[in-house]
Amino acid sequence: MSTFTEILLAALAAVTLENCIFTTAVGTSTLIECAREPKHLLSFGFFITEFSVLSSVLAYFAEGLLKTETARLFLPSVYVVCLGAVYVLTLLFIWFLAKKKFKGLKKYVHLSAFNCAVLGCLFNNGISGDPLGERVLYAAEIGLGFILATYILAINYKKLSSEDVPASFRGFPASILYIGFIAMVLYGMRI
Repeated sequence: MSTFTEILLAALAAVTLENCIFTTAVGTSTLIECAREPKHLLSFGFFITEFSVLSSVLAYFAEGLLKTETARLFLPSVYVVCLGAVYVLTLLFIWFLAKKKFKGLKKYVHLSAFNCAVLGCLFNNGISGDPLGERVLYAAEIGLGFILATYILAINYKKLSSEDVPASFRGFPASILYIGFIAMVLYGMRI
């Protein structure tokens, strides 16, 4: 393995570690933020669906341009560029069409764009090599799945922070355990 490849893999591992540990576990910070204020659930879900679908379309065409194995090493960077392009275009679109609502919506755009579910969608689509239609369908399922998962968490969010839960588990630890159990149930239903 070349030195460049080792450095690239180390950087990818560092990004993954940062997301898993330092920003409270792969996308759960956005999920918990949304569960605290369920009135914003549809805004989050819409933006995650938008970023997943549009970034998947851009990534599909960008992958077609990368023919050699060396060029394919840059796919993670291509995915980030595709996501960044959709992010900037979304902010500009909102700013031009709804300047009064821009400040309020900007927060949801940021949290939705830089969510690991969206980048994970791009990676899964890239690995699968499916045709464009299946990638778009999978990306839309990511957004709808986020809405469902957040709704399930929002139902019991206050109970997870109540006095009935032991102090060492109250709040975030109980939420992470609850999310894990729900994920296992949903995954089991999928099989």
